[in-house]
Amino acid sequence: MPDHKDNRFVAHFDMLGMNALTKRNPDLAWERLSTLCHARNESLSFSIQRIDTEELIFDQIQTVTFSDTVIAFSKSNNGNDALAMVLLMTQLFIYSLHVCVPLRGGIAHGRFAFNPSLNLFSGPALVDAYELGESAQWLGIVIDKHTADAVSQLPVGMSPRGKRTVVEWNVQCKDGTVRRRNVVNWPETNRSNYMGTVPLTVEDFYEPFTSLFGQYKELQPAAAAKYVNTVAFFNSHFEP
Repeated sequence: MPDHKDNRFVAHFDMLGMNALTKRNPDLAWERLSTLCHARNESLSFSIQRIDTEELIFDQIQTVTFSDTVIAFSKSNNGNDALAMVLLMTQLFIYSLHVCVPLRGGIAHGRFAFNPSLNLFSGPALVDAYELGESAQWLGIVIDKHTADAVSQLPVGMSPRGKRTVVEWNVQCKDGTVRRRNVVNWPETNRSNYMGTVPLTVEDFYEPFTSLFGQYKELQPAAAAKYVNTVAFFNSHFEP
C-alpha cells in the first residue's frame, strides 16, 4: 500500500451541467456518461515516446471514475509521470470536446494515497486538483505551479511552432474573482485538429451542446459565462 507521504501528480475532471441534465433527461445523461467512459479509455490507451531519450512511456496513469467525475493519479513522482499526466489528460479533454462532453479539470502535485480494494483515495494533491478545476468558469485545464514547472523542463514544454504548452492566464472564477493561473494551452497543442473558423464565436462553440443543455440564449448567466470564457481563451491562443 502506498505511503501517505508519497507525492504524485493527481487530476480531477468533471462534466459540466451533469446534475441538471440527469434531472431533465436521465437517458441522455446515461448516454453521455457512457461516452465519457469511452473517451477516458481511448485517451489512456496511448503510449508516449520521449523525443529526447526515445523512452517509451505507458501505463503510468491510473484512473477512478464516479458518475461524471474522473480522478487520475500517477504511479510515481518523476518527469515521466508529469509528462504522461499532462499529455493524457489533455487528450481526454480534447477527445471529450470532440464527442460533446464538456469537461473542466485541475492537475496538482503533492501527497496522495490510495487503496483501490477499499475505494479509498485521499491527499492534499486531490483537494488541490479539485479546487483548481472546480473554481474555474470555463472548459479547460488548470494546473499548479509544480506541475507547470515540471512540464517546462520536458520535451512537451514547447509546441512544434515554438509556443508554450503551459501558459499563464487570467482565469475567471465562480466567486467572481480573476486569478492568474497556469493552464494547459490546448488550442495550441491540438491546433492541427481544428478545422473551423477563426475567430471562433461563442454560438458556434456552444452549438454541439444544444441537445444537452438547450439553446445558448436560454442559459443562465453563470452557465453561459463558461462558454464565453472558453472561447476568449481559444481565440487568444489559437494564433496563425
